[in-house]
Amino acid sequence: MAQEHWDAIVIGTGFGGSTVALELARAGVRVLVLERGPWADRDDSAWDPITIQVEQKYRGESPYDVDERWGRKTVFPDDVVGGKSVFYGAASFRLRKEDFDPTERFGTTLPNSTSMKWPFGYDELQPFYDEAEAAIGVAGVAGVDPTEPPRTNGYVGPPPPYGSSARTLANAATALGLHPFPMPLAINFAQTDGRQACQMCMTCDLFPCKICAKNDLSVTLLPLAQQHGATIRDRTVVTRLVTDGERVGAVECVDARTGESSVITCDVCIVSCGAIPSAKLLLTSGLDRIEPNGKLIGRNLMRHCSGIAIGIFPFKTNPERQFHKQFALTDFYFGHATRGPAGPWGMLQALQTPPPEVVRANAPYPWPIGMLGARTIPYHAYLLCIAEDLPQARNRVELDATRTDKYGVPVARVFHQYDARDLAARRSLFREASRILRKAGALVRVRMPIHTYSHAIGTTRFGSDPAEAVLDPWCRFFGVRNLFVVDGSFLPSSGSVNPSLTIAANGLRVGRHIADRWRDLADTP
Repeated sequence: MAQEHWDAIVIGTGFGGSTVALELARAGVRVLVLERGPWADRDDSAWDPITIQVEQKYRGESPYDVDERWGRKTVFPDDVVGGKSVFYGAASFRLRKEDFDPTERFGTTLPNSTSMKWPFGYDELQPFYDEAEAAIGVAGVAGVDPTEPPRTNGYVGPPPPYGSSARTLANAATALGLHPFPMPLAINFAQTDGRQACQMCMTCDLFPCKICAKNDLSVTLLPLAQQHGATIRDRTVVTRLVTDGERVGAVECVDARTGESSVITCDVCIVSCGAIPSAKLLLTSGLDRIEPNGKLIGRNLMRHCSGIAIGIFPFKTNPERQFHKQFALTDFYFGHATRGPAGPWGMLQALQTPPPEVVRANAPYPWPIGMLGARTIPYHAYLLCIAEDLPQARNRVELDATRTDKYGVPVARVFHQYDARDLAARRSLFREASRILRKAGALVRVRMPIHTYSHAIGTTRFGSDPAEAVLDPWCRFFGVRNLFVVDGSFLPSSGSVNPSLTIAANGLRVGRHIADRWRDLADTP
């Protein structure tokens, strides 16, 4: 097998991998970034709901099985350069200051509140949040979020005014005494860098952007890393890390185009595949045999306890048919003074309605529910409810010894059930969302729980004690001195916001740490 050597290998091009690769490349480190998916096509297919959502154009070759209360199913995630940022809805929130010490929010009576505590406070991450927002290009309005944590800088620019759908719901929330505010979004609303400005279309959330107006990583940070010398190799599947004593010496790969195997050696290895695939890679590589923390790999999986409150109105809610995922509410982020459950509930966000083709294809019963839902989409308005998902050791990623994927790697099995408190917080958010929809004029209100793993985090959490954490406070694997994990799996608690900006901020922090200590990390024993 052909071999080559690099200073650093970064596995995955999501928010953690892209930011670390950028920091290392800036420091002059020879960086190879490996991604199992291709670069996304920026053609007419990007905005085609059948191609992207129904036929799943970027469907990967390494599925995972989900075991949940309603049964077992096989999930084929999308694989693409830029990771989930290519398909996400661009919401870019910071964790609240209180999220870094859950005992402040839940008290010490919560059984797992101690293990949810971060090894540092918000102040450690604040400057990197500032940098991440600027680098990714987050548009927003500072000072209007009632629970916004301290910040030094403003946003790169303002978002556009609300469209009719967002305006209707925001006005209803205001009439109820709530405080809606413009959602911070990683979208290029003003023409910059030679890219077209956002057209406010209806194919943003869940789609690649045909004109690259969404600031996903494949059009922002990754090209910048390439300018500084990083090499990005797409359609390269890493099947195993090769460990040598207390170090990762190489990675084994398969070229997805040709099927050819190779071994690439490195001085430092950074894993950023996503909470589920990263745990799978570490388990496949035998790192679970390292004591005392190896047995924690894959444990404490979180994904938020989310759901959609759907309102059906007697009028068309979005007659101009434009992007309307534009506002959020954090009035209930820390719960309610008189209504339960005690402690934090979470966030409400406006959510873009899906294309009729997607509703028709994904409805639990094609007829009549799928057809009726698709035909009434112009009369819908959605509010997304994001409740915190408490970490539990039973929620985990394991290997299925009986099945392998196309590349001969064991398939991951995912086990997850919500805590009763998670479900109670979501019910409370559903209730408040329903009040807003009713005030806005909705005749029918429907609650739809979300069962996806788009916010999967927590499977290799960091901390100060290797008996309770897989990674140290710098996201270095305890016991393997040149291995770092920088995707969402490092998070010890979930908060109630999209984790992307936090992963990016931490990636910049860890990348700078690795670059500053490169000589010590790269030297072999």
